[in-house]
Amino acid sequence: MIGDMPHRLGQGVALYQQQRDRILAALDDYRQWLERGGDTDPQRTLRLYDLSESLRRDKLMLAFVAEYSRGKSELINALFFSEYKRRLMPSDIGRTTMCPTELFYDASSEPYLRLLPIETRLRDDSISAFKRMPVEWSSVRLEPDNVEQMTSAFRALADVKHVPVAEAQAMGLCTAEEALRAGPEGIEIPTWRYAMVNFPHPMLKGGLAILDTPGLNALGVEPELTLNIIPSAHGVLFLLATDTGVTRSDLEIWEHSVRRHSNHYVAILNKIDMLWDDIKTQQEIDASIQRQLEQTAQQLHLPADQVLALSAQKALLGKIRGDQELIDRSGIAALESLLVSRILPARQELLYQSVCGEVCSMMDISRQGTASLLEQYQRDLEQLASFSGKNRQLVADLRDKLIQEKKAYDATATNFRVTRNVIQDQGQVLLEALSEEVLDAMLVKGRATLDECWTTPGLVRGMRGLFGQITQQFQEVEARAENITRLLMAAYSRFHLEHGFAALEPPVLNLDAGRHKLDELSRMVDQFARDPVNLMMEKRFMVKKFYLSLVAEARSLFLNAADEIRGWLRRSLDPVVMRIQDHKQQLETRVENIRQVHDNLDNLQARSAALLGQRVTVEQRLREITAIIERMDCKQVRSTA
Repeated sequence: MIGDMPHRLGQGVALYQQQRDRILAALDDYRQWLERGGDTDPQRTLRLYDLSESLRRDKLMLAFVAEYSRGKSELINALFFSEYKRRLMPSDIGRTTMCPTELFYDASSEPYLRLLPIETRLRDDSISAFKRMPVEWSSVRLEPDNVEQMTSAFRALADVKHVPVAEAQAMGLCTAEEALRAGPEGIEIPTWRYAMVNFPHPMLKGGLAILDTPGLNALGVEPELTLNIIPSAHGVLFLLATDTGVTRSDLEIWEHSVRRHSNHYVAILNKIDMLWDDIKTQQEIDASIQRQLEQTAQQLHLPADQVLALSAQKALLGKIRGDQELIDRSGIAALESLLVSRILPARQELLYQSVCGEVCSMMDISRQGTASLLEQYQRDLEQLASFSGKNRQLVADLRDKLIQEKKAYDATATNFRVTRNVIQDQGQVLLEALSEEVLDAMLVKGRATLDECWTTPGLVRGMRGLFGQITQQFQEVEARAENITRLLMAAYSRFHLEHGFAALEPPVLNLDAGRHKLDELSRMVDQFARDPVNLMMEKRFMVKKFYLSLVAEARSLFLNAADEIRGWLRRSLDPVVMRIQDHKQQLETRVENIRQVHDNLDNLQARSAALLGQRVTVEQRLREITAIIERMDCKQVRSTA
C-alpha cells in the first residue's frame, strides 16, 4: 500500500481524524459512565449511539468545479495521489473525466469503482436515489496495491460511446444543431452518468471525500449537481486557466453554481507554467501572475487571499520526481495551507456545533448532578454526626420533613410531565407539518398545473406554486415553534424559582439553513424561467430534470428541517428531565438514609460508614465525568457555539 503522506494537507486531514476519534472515544466513555451508574435511560442511550454513528459517517467533502480542460483531475492527482507515481485520475488535453466522480472510503466494503450507466437518465430517479440501488451500477473491484489495475480501472471515467440521435435526444444529450450535424455513427455521449470510488487512501480514511465534476456548462449536466451535491460540499475549488483568465463560460459557472451555493471556496488560476519563460526574468513572471490574480479577484468579487495561482501538472511532476524546487515553484503549498488553515477548521467548528454542543450539555448536567449528590452526602454525614444522643422523635420529624419535600417535588415533576406531554404533542404537529405526506400533497397540487407534455411554462408555474406553498408551510412551523418556546420558558422558570435549579434559557429553534436553502431554490427557479435558452423545445428534457431535482431538494429540505426540530425538542426537554431525575434520586437517597437512622439510632456509626463508602464512590464518579469533559474539550465547544 502507498506509504504515509508527509505533506501538510495529509497532516491536516490526519489531525481532523484524530479530533474526530477523540470525540468518539469521549462519547463511548460517557455512555459507559452512565451505565456504571445505573443510568440506562433508553432515549439518552439511543441518542448517544446516533451521535456516534453520525460522527463515524462524517465526511469532509471537497468539490472541484470548472469548465472543461481547466486541470481539475490533474490537481486532484497532485494533491492526493502523487504517491502512486503516475496519474490516477484520467487527465489529458480536452474532455477527460466525463461524469461526476465521488471518491471516499467506506470500511464496510471492499475497494470498488461503481459506475452508473448513462441510460438511467431516461428515468426520473435522482442520483441520490440511485445510490440506494446497488443493482443499477456496474462495479469493478479495485486493487489498491496494484497501480496498473487502478489506473486501468480509472480510465473508465473517460469512456464515451455513440448512440442514435433519437436516443441521445431522449436523454437530453443532443441539441437540434448537433442532430443535424450527426453522422451515420450517431452522437457521442458519456458512457456513465456518475461514478463512486471507494478505496483506502490515507486521507480518504481520515474522513476526506472528493468530488470531481465535468464541465458544468456542458449539455446534459445534472441539475442535482448544482442544486444539492456541490452546495453540500464543505469546500469548493474553482479552477480557471492562467492563460485565458476568467472567460464568459467560467463566469457563468461561478455565478450559477459556486458563489451563491458554497460556504467556503477558493479560485485557482491553474497552469501558471505556461507563463514560465526563459527569456523573462523571474520578477517579470511573478508580476504577470500577480496581475492575473488581482484581475481574477476583481472579476469574481473575492478577497485577494481566496485567489491562488499554481501549476497542478508541475506539482504532480515534482512530487513524482521528489523535486522540492519544482514543488515549491508550482505554488501548490499555498493551496494546501489554505485548506488546512481554513476549510478543515471550519468543518471542525461545524462538528463541534452539531454534535459536541449537545453532548457537552448532557455531560455538564451529569457533572452538576454528581457534584450536587456529593455535597448532599457530606451534609447527610454531618447530620448523622449531629444525631448522636438525640431522641427518635427529632429524627422522625426530619424524616417527615424530607418526605413532604419529596412530595412537593414530585408534584412539580408531575406538572412538568403534563407540560412535557403538551410540548411533545405540539412538537409532533410541527413534524407532521414537515412530513413527506404533506409534501406529496403539495406536489400533487403543483403537478396538476403541468401540461402532460411537460412544457416549460407549465413546469415553471408548477415550480413557483410548489415553492410558494413550502414557504408558507415554513412560516407556519416557525409560528408554532414560538408557542412551544413560551411553554419551555415557563417550565424552566418554575424549576428555577421553586427548586433552585440553575437558571436556563431554552434553546432557540433555528431553521435558517432551510429558509436560506428555500430562498436559493426559489431564486434558481426564477433564474431558470428567465433564461431564454430553457424555452427551446430541445431543452424539454432538461426542464423536466430540473423540476424533478427541485422536488428532490424540497423533500430533503423538509426532512432536514424535521431532523432539526427533533433535535431542538430533545435539547429543550432533556436538561430539565435529567435534572428532575438527578434531584429525585438525591431526595430518595436522603429519605432512605433518614429512615434507616430512625429505625436504628443505636447503629449510627455503621450508617455513617455506609454513607462514607457511598461518598467515595460518588467522588470517583465526579472525577471520571470531569476527565471525560476535559477530553471532550467542552470549553472549546462552548467557545465556538
